[in-house]
Formats: sequence, C-alpha cells, structure tokens
Amino acid sequence: MKQGNVKEEVPVLGIEGGGTKTTWVLVAAGGRILSRGQAGPGNVMLVGAEGLKKIFRQIASELAMKPSGIGAGFAGARGAAEFSMIRSALRAVWPQVANVVVGQDVDSAMAAAWGQEDGFLVIAGTGSNVVGRKNGKKWSAGGHGHLLGDEGSGYDVARRALGEIFRIRDREGKAPALAAALMAHAGAADMDRLLREVYRQKGKEWMAGFAPVVLRAAGRGDRVAQKALAEAVDVLAETITALARRMKTGRPQLALTGGLFENQTYRRAFLSALRRQCPKARSMVLRVPGAVGAARMAGAPSAVFPKDQTKGEKLVAVEALPTEQSNTRSRGLHKKSVDQLVRLFVEEEAFTVRALAGARKEIQQAAGMVSRSLQKGGRLFYVGAGTSGRLGVLDASEMPPTFHAPPEQVQAILAGGPEAIFRAQEGAEDDAGAGARSVFERRIGRKDVLVGLTASGRTPFVHGALREGAKAGASTILVTAHPGWKPEPGGIRPGAVVRLNVGPELIAGSTRLKAGTATKMVCNILSSVAMIRLGRVYDNLMVHVVPSNEKLKARAIRLIRILTKAGVEESDRALRDAGGRVTQAVDLLKKVSRLPKKG
Repeated sequence: MKQGNVKEEVPVLGIEGGGTKTTWVLVAAGGRILSRGQAGPGNVMLVGAEGLKKIFRQIASELAMKPSGIGAGFAGARGAAEFSMIRSALRAVWPQVANVVVGQDVDSAMAAAWGQEDGFLVIAGTGSNVVGRKNGKKWSAGGHGHLLGDEGSGYDVARRALGEIFRIRDREGKAPALAAALMAHAGAADMDRLLREVYRQKGKEWMAGFAPVVLRAAGRGDRVAQKALAEAVDVLAETITALARRMKTGRPQLALTGGLFENQTYRRAFLSALRRQCPKARSMVLRVPGAVGAARMAGAPSAVFPKDQTKGEKLVAVEALPTEQSNTRSRGLHKKSVDQLVRLFVEEEAFTVRALAGARKEIQQAAGMVSRSLQKGGRLFYVGAGTSGRLGVLDASEMPPTFHAPPEQVQAILAGGPEAIFRAQEGAEDDAGAGARSVFERRIGRKDVLVGLTASGRTPFVHGALREGAKAGASTILVTAHPGWKPEPGGIRPGAVVRLNVGPELIAGSTRLKAGTATKMVCNILSSVAMIRLGRVYDNLMVHVVPSNEKLKARAIRLIRILTKAGVEESDRALRDAGGRVTQAVDLLKKVSRLPKKG
C-alpha cells in the first residue's frame, strides 16, 4: 500500500489492548489514517511481557513505515509495574522510538473523547466506570467490579431483573412474564433450573448476556424490566453527579462509551435519570476508537476516517453459493397447503442422501484422518458458526453418554461461545482472529484433528481456526455445502474437503435444512467410525453406554442379557457391581459362569 513520504507523514502509532483483542492505528501528522488492524487479546495481567512482545511484533510486521511516536492504553494496567512492562515491550520491538506514552485503556478512551481537554468518560458495557479529568488531574468513581459495584452495567441490569422475578414469584406464587424470556435465554426449563445456571459460576459476561433480553422487554413496556433498568441507571447517574460535585464541575461534559449506550432503550432511560439528577450535564456517544485515542496520547492530531480504510474480511459473494439459489420446486411456498408443504419437505430430503453418496470418497478420507488421530491419543475438534457450529456441539455432547468417551476427546468450538447455542451472536462468525485464538488457547497440536463446518465454505471464524490448526501441525478437514469449493490464493488448504452437493434449499439460503441435515450426518459418520475403530462398539452394540437415566439403564441391562444370556435381576446386579460399566458387568457374569459348581 502506498504510504507517501515518510518525513511528510511523521506517523504516530496508537495501540489499545483489551480483554478480547488489541486494536492499532497509524495516524499521519495531518490526522489521516495510514493503516489499521488488530491482534490478539491484550489484557496485561493475562498476557504478560512475552505476550505483549508477540502482539507488538505482529503489529510491526504489518506496518509499512516506522512510527515516530507510540501511544498505548492497555486493560489490566493498574500502576507503575504494568506501565514499565508495556514500555519495555514496546522498546524491545521499536528501540528507535523515543516518544512512548503508556497508560490504561481508560486513558486511551479519554484521549479519544477529549484529547488533552477536560471532560468525563462514562463506560457502560459488561461493567461500568466513570472517569473525569480537570486541569490535568484524573478522578474516578465506580469501576469496582461486578461484586462490589458496576452500577448501571449490563451485569447490574441483569442481576436486578433476575432478582426481581424471584422476589415476585416468592411474593405472588407465580413468576412474571419476563421470567419466560430469561429462562429461554439461559436454556433453562424452569425457574429452579435458571437459579442453578446463575450459580454455576459462569462469569460476569454470562450474566451480562441477559441485559439485551431485559432491554428488549423494557422497550416493549414490561414493568419488571423497566423497574430493573430504571434502578440501574439511577445509580449510575448518581455516581456521575457525585463525581462532578467532588470535582467542583457544574456543567460536566460526558462522553458515553460501551455497548449499552448503543441501545436506544438504555440510552433513553439513562439520559432521563441524568436530567433529573444533573440537569446541566451534556453528553455525546463516543464514536472515536480507543486506538486513535492512544495515538492522541502520543501527540497525534484528531484522525480522519475515510470509509475505504476499514480493514475487514473479504466479502462473501453469497449470490454465487448453491444454497442461496432459488429452488424451482419450492416456488409459491406461501400459496401451498400444510399437506403440500410437508410432502415437499419430505421429498426434498432425497437430495441429502444423494449428496452423501456423491461425497462418499471424501467422507472416507476424512473418517480415516479422524480415526487415526484419535487412535494416536489425539482429540477431535468441530469448529463452526451458527447452525453448522451447533451441529458440532450436538455431536460432541453425545460422545460421553453414548461411548463413554472422555469429554475432552471430542470437543466443539462455536463462534460466539456457549450463548450462541440458543441465539445468534452478531458478528461472531466474521471474526477470523477469534477462530484462531480459540484453537491456540486450546493447545491444539499435531495429534489432533480439526473439522471446520461451514455451509458456505467461507466463514472467517472457521478459516481462522483451520489456518491456526494447520500452523500448529493438526490435521484439518473442511465440511461444506459448496460443491465447487476450491482453495483461494493465500487461503486455507485443508487436508481433506467434504463437498456436499445438496442443491438449493426450499427456502433460499436457509442452510439449517438440507445442508444442516447432511452436515449432521457427516458428523455422525466421522465420530461413529472413530469410536468403532477405538473398540467402543462390539458387534453392533453400544457396549460402552453410560446408564445415566432409566432408559439407558434398561438398554445396558438388555445388552448384558444379549451378551451373557443372564436374567434381568442377575444382569441388573452385575451392572451395579460393575459401577455401571456394561463390559465389566459382562466379564463378571462370564467369570461366575466359569466357576465350578458345588455338588
């Protein structure tokens, strides 16, 4: 990329490190963005000095010119020790740069909002914090974490709403309407299950994930949700007012940042509370990225953001994908009767069987790779997003009860994390870096096999994971409903590719239909063949089944009877003596049958 004359540009590099990613931007003297990008997680407390150097080396490799100054704001930097660590890591990579300014991620956000001027920063996302600056002195209130503070945060909104639905149930004998939405979000069958989920120590991010549900309900007029929201924003507004009073600032200027301020319902409630408590305050939603603020810390001017400078994944040409084409057999769906629709959907599944038959040799190659990896002590990882990713989760979850496989032997990596099982996580599938990090952090290596599930064959999250897996020496497989998929220059090159030609879906683009069915059948085949080769099936019997419920216990007893000709009571007793292991119960009974009879 052409960058212009180095002396004229005199660029400043801004870096902001957060818990999930590190962003950077190179800003010219006139404020023009020369380049930008991102790297892995940058919380100083988690990555340490060597992790910082790795991040900085990656950034340096992507810069077309050397910076004249560097500003860096990092999460987890609490004081002099962390600042010294960041500064040392920066100078190890850019020893020639004299102008190096480091601070917290709050400092880079403040600089993004106000530069060197006085002002306030109000953060409301998973957590919350309020920071003010006056005459060069920084003040703060809140930010004490979800256990002791974070008022007005996503965690706080969710906690208040959850507490209220249980109080209402205790008081009135039945839960309010909001409870159903919260249970659906958690995947809980009832209120008691919801309570168990809350106390399973899933972290503050999981709890904060309920906030969008509460905000949607509040926007629709749900009184319980509105009460929880009002209480949360009232305390946040009170915190701002108290800090302004401490700073003796009568007309505080506020920059609002964090995901909650992007929500209209939350923003409206917050501004209403702020007007009541601090009527002279003025606010704006911060749109300037923190990396630009970091550059400003080192003296860069306000940046100009040309629209064509945004760095992102190559757009998928969806119109070229077979699953996006119009299916001539399903034209006029809206005019068909229920009977006609059911017949059509049933008949269409014939194309799923044809697709599997057409990909038989490719499936054989993939099944061989999976079996060999597991026989060598490796692990099988499914990785995907949306429907494809959920199918991987489903198959992996069936391995322990069906084959008594260790939970770590077959795993699934889903874009957006566990929450994406129940609802879509916006943008998660487009984050190639997150896919790569998920593979790196699970220490996937040479013994393991990674199966990427993507109907389009183009999902960035999956590509990032497969690329990182191949880099680590793992075997890689791609399963796609794109029959014409081919590697692109510089792209991934899996060890095996399963191309499923299911044709256009009855509902154009709805890959949860035939593409989803065929993908699940491929997962079934890959894992089942591997388990058979590992000796976890005898004849055609599920001899390693875990009798974790009455149905499976009955199945286990039936298996024992088939293999030993013993009676029901004798088989039941042997199963108990063997600790629920069918094969051991069979061995016990056979041993008894070989003992000499008294007479």
